[in-house]
This record gives sequence, C-alpha cells and structure tokens, in this order.
Amino acid sequence: MGKTKKTPLSEADYYKIFFKVRDTFNNVTDEQYNEYFYRNDQVLLNIALYLLENFKGDYVYCNMINNDCLERCNYLNKWLNEKKSLYTSNGKCTNNSVLWEKYIEGLWTKLQDSVQHENKCIRVSLKEEKFDNNLIIPSCSNAIAMEIQGNFPDAPATEKPECPVTIVPTTSSCKAVLTTTYVVFGILLFFMYLLRFSSVGLKLNNFLRGKKIKSRNMNYENNESLSSDNNYNMESLDRRFNVIYNSFEN
Repeated sequence: MGKTKKTPLSEADYYKIFFKVRDTFNNVTDEQYNEYFYRNDQVLLNIALYLLENFKGDYVYCNMINNDCLERCNYLNKWLNEKKSLYTSNGKCTNNSVLWEKYIEGLWTKLQDSVQHENKCIRVSLKEEKFDNNLIIPSCSNAIAMEIQGNFPDAPATEKPECPVTIVPTTSSCKAVLTTTYVVFGILLFFMYLLRFSSVGLKLNNFLRGKKIKSRNMNYENNESLSSDNNYNMESLDRRFNVIYNSFEN
C-alpha cells in the first residue's frame, strides 16, 4: 500500500500541532521513560509530558502522512527551545539548566531510539541569549543544583497523639502573694502560741486583766462621786426652796 499524499501543512498548522494546550497524555504508559519525569518540579514534569506527547503522538507519523519530518522536527525544536528559555532564563539559571539537561534533553535522546535512523529529529538547541541578571532569583543562580530525591522511605505510622495535661504556670505575682500569706499566717500562729502558753503571754494577760479591773474600779468610783454630787445638789436645792417658802408664810 502506497503512502497517502496530502496537502502540505502551513506554519499555522504546525503551531496547532505542537503548541496546543493538552489535557490528556495518552503516551504516558511506558515505564521506560519514568526516569525522566522529575516529580519534585511540576513545571519540569509538565514539559517532559508534553515532549513525550508531541514526539510519540505527532512527530513519529511524519513519514506516513506528508513526509514532512524535517518541518515537524523544526517546529518541535522551536517549541522545546521556547520552553527551555522560560525554564532556564536563556540558560542563565544554573540550577534549572542542570535539571533541564538531565531530564528534558535526556528524554529527547531516549525518544530517538523509538524511530528509524532516517526519521530521527536532530536537536537544534537554543542559541546563547542574554538575560537580565537582576531578574534571576538567588535560588535559581546558585552554582550547585539542589536536586531532591523523589524516593523516600515509608514514613512510620503515626500514633494518635495524647494531649498532655496542661499545667498553668504560676506567675511571679502569684508566688509573691502566696509567700506573703504564709508569712503572715505563721506570725499569727507564733503570737497565739506566746499568748497562750509562754510566760510572756501569761504576764501580758495579767497586765491586761489588771488594766480592766482598774478601769472598772475607776468607773465605779466616778459613778459614786457623781451620785454623791447629785444628792448634795438636790439637798441644797431643797433647802433653798424651804427658805423661800418659809419667807412667804411669814
């Protein structure tokens, strides 16, 4: 069966093939490409997925349809160089450039194994371009790329955390109040002991009791004196009334 010859594709047609937005990746089924999927950087992973679809879903059929392998290879290179410019800042971002070479350029080389020699697509890499260093963030321009390993040991099963008993801390002001209270209470107990059981307490009780007796005696004497004065005054007043009364009778 001969090859089907169709109308040559335009530049717009090639852009629609390789620069379209994808939502399905039908060719991501072969595990031989898993090593090129860097899963610690979603942008780099997406570029690898798109490259796999563009190559195995669109480029490899170039010799079966329009025999336009050179044109398709040209636009595939343009598409990939645009992504490289964005991801590596025209090669000035050291970290991303290292990751790009390992995962994306490595995937490109691996994909060439799936086509015959005459249909291989030669990689035409991005030309050296300038990029304003002021627009490159520090983590991007470090000399050593920090690659995080994707395989981690299984994390141990987490145990149900037990809520610790909450202990309310005692502030310095509370401590001061408690200390003062204990001191005052101790002083009161000490004085009560002295008053009830010591010789000093007995003397003090006798002294206070004597004071009370003297006070009562003085009050009694004052009351007696006041009563005598009142009686004397009443008798004097009676005598005066008697003198006045007798003078009226005479």
